[in-house]
Amino acid sequence: AAAAAAAAVASCAGLGALLGLDFVSAPGAEKEHENMQHGTPVLGGPDAMGSAGAEYESVDKEQQLNRGRVALLLFACASGARVASRRTPRRGARNVAQRALPRVDWLGNSTGWEDIEEKSIFSVNWRNEHGVLAISSIVLFVYQLVRIAILRQPPTQPEVWITTAIYLPWIFLCWRDTPKLEEHYRVTFYASCGWAIMSLASLHSSMLQAKFPALAFDILAAGNVVFAIACVYFYSYHWSRMWRHLVQGRFRPLWIPGLLGLMCLHALTPADFYKRLDDEGWWKTVCQIYTDEWWWVADVRIIELFVTASALWLIVLHIQGVFTGMKNAALVVIGTIFAPLIIMVLESTWLRASSWQHYLMVGPKYW
Repeated sequence: AAAAAAAAVASCAGLGALLGLDFVSAPGAEKEHENMQHGTPVLGGPDAMGSAGAEYESVDKEQQLNRGRVALLLFACASGARVASRRTPRRGARNVAQRALPRVDWLGNSTGWEDIEEKSIFSVNWRNEHGVLAISSIVLFVYQLVRIAILRQPPTQPEVWITTAIYLPWIFLCWRDTPKLEEHYRVTFYASCGWAIMSLASLHSSMLQAKFPALAFDILAAGNVVFAIACVYFYSYHWSRMWRHLVQGRFRPLWIPGLLGLMCLHALTPADFYKRLDDEGWWKTVCQIYTDEWWWVADVRIIELFVTASALWLIVLHIQGVFTGMKNAALVVIGTIFAPLIIMVLESTWLRASSWQHYLMVGPKYW
C-alpha cells in the first residue's frame, strides 16, 4: 500500500511539473494585496482605470487557468489513490485468509519421524519380562485364531486362565514402566491398561454367567467402572490434542478415522451395560435367543486383549526406531481397530450370536 501511494504521489508531482504549477501567487495578486493594505486603491484617471481593468481581467483569467490546473492535478492524484486502495487490500486480504486457514499435515511431516534412525527388529532386546510376555501372547493368539476361524470351538476354562496368566502380569508391567515414556505415550499406555482390565473382567463374566450370574454381573460392573475412567482420560486428551494441532498448523486428518472408529467400538461396552442395568432380564433373554452369545463375547474380549497389547508393542518399536513413521501408524489403526472388527463380525455369522441386533432388543421389563 505504501509503494502504491508513493507511486501515486510521484505521478501527481510529475503532472504538476508538466502543467507548470509552482503553487505561487498569481501575477498582480501581491500588488492588489499591497494596495488594499494601505486602504487606497489605485486611482489615476481614465487611462489608469482602463489599464487597471485590463490588468484585473488578465489576472482573473490567469487565476481561472490555475484553478483548472489544480483541479486536474487533484483528480489525477485521487484516481491513483483509488487504484492503489483497490489493488493492495485485496491482495493483502487474500494473504491474510491464506494464513488464517489451518495447515493440514497429511503425511505426518511435522512429527519429525523422518529424523528417526531406522533399526532392525533384531536390535530389540527381547530377553526381559516384556519380551517373554510378548512372545507368549503371540503364540497363544495364533492358537486362538485357529480355534476361532478353523476349528470353530468355544473357549475353555484352561484357555481363559492361560490368557489371564499372560495379560494380568502384562498390565502390571505396563503400568509400572509407563512413567519412563513421554506424556503423549503415557496417556495411551495408562488407558490401555484400563481397557485390558475391562476385557479380562468381561471374559471371566461371560464364562461364569451360567453358574454364577450374580458374581458375573459384579465382575462386569467393576470392569465397566475402570473402562469408563480410562475412556474419559484417553479421549479428552486426544481430542484436545487434535484441536491443538489444528490451531498450531500441524493437523493430521488421517488420525480422525482411527479415533472415531475406536470410539464407536468402545461405545458398545457402556451401551451393553446400560441395557443390563435397565432390565435385569435383558441379557438372559438375549442368551436364550442367541445361544452362542457368551461364546462370541468371550472371543471378542480375547481378541481385544491381544490387539490392545499389540498396539502398545508397535508404539514401543517406533520409539526404538524399528518400523517407524506412517507405516507404523497405519498398522496400528488398521491392524488393531478395523481388522479385529472384521474378525468379530465374521465369527458372529457362523455362530448363533448377535454382534449388534441385541442392542435393539428389549427384555421382560417392557413386555
